Amino acid sequence: MRLICFGDSWTAGHGIENNTEYKETANAPIFIEKLRNQNSWPRWTSEKLGGIEYVNMGVCGYGNEYIFREIESAINHNFVEKTDIIIVMFSYPYRYTGDTYTVIEVYNKIENILNGYKHFYFNSFFPTFKYETEIDIKELSSCFINPNKTVSDVLKEYELNNDISVWEHNSRLVWNDEQNFYEGDYHPNLLGYKIIGQYIYESITDKL
Repeated sequence: MRLICFGDSWTAGHGIENNTEYKETANAPIFIEKLRNQNSWPRWTSEKLGGIEYVNMGVCGYGNEYIFREIESAINHNFVEKTDIIIVMFSYPYRYTGDTYTVIEVYNKIENILNGYKHFYFNSFFPTFKYETEIDIKELSSCFINPNKTVSDVLKEYELNNDISVWEHNSRLVWNDEQNFYEGDYHPNLLGYKIIGQYIYESITDKL
């Protein structure tokens, strides 16, 4: 059994590094990419699951259609086994105007290809179906954990309750930033990714 995780920069671990030189760099030097990959939430979730092997397939800059292609490739190449636990961390659903499929179509394609596998979905910083009127959230697969909530919401709650930064480079209250950044412009720090890992573990442990 392995933990295999798909997503964008919020899965790839962007924001782990303390060096602000790479804050806006998606394609950072290899040592920064390794640092991110090995300290993002897949690692902390796998530790909570008893230290099982994990594979972090997150890629900075990926939209949901790219994530779907990555999942499709992994399945088609028999990389994923039935005993594995698959977690998909969705990105901002309107990231690229040239996407081939609608938000709902991408979700349905992923759901179809993961049918028969142990899999779970989470939102990173934006609710995937927030603007989709043609889908009933209540009818979504039970594999979609809290579809109206994001892991960013979890971090906001933690920061407000504990008065400590969970954001990269010790940013605070990022959703009230004077430069009008939205939460996707920020990423968690090491503590933030650990909190996400704990949240994911607690969300799926009784469903395994």
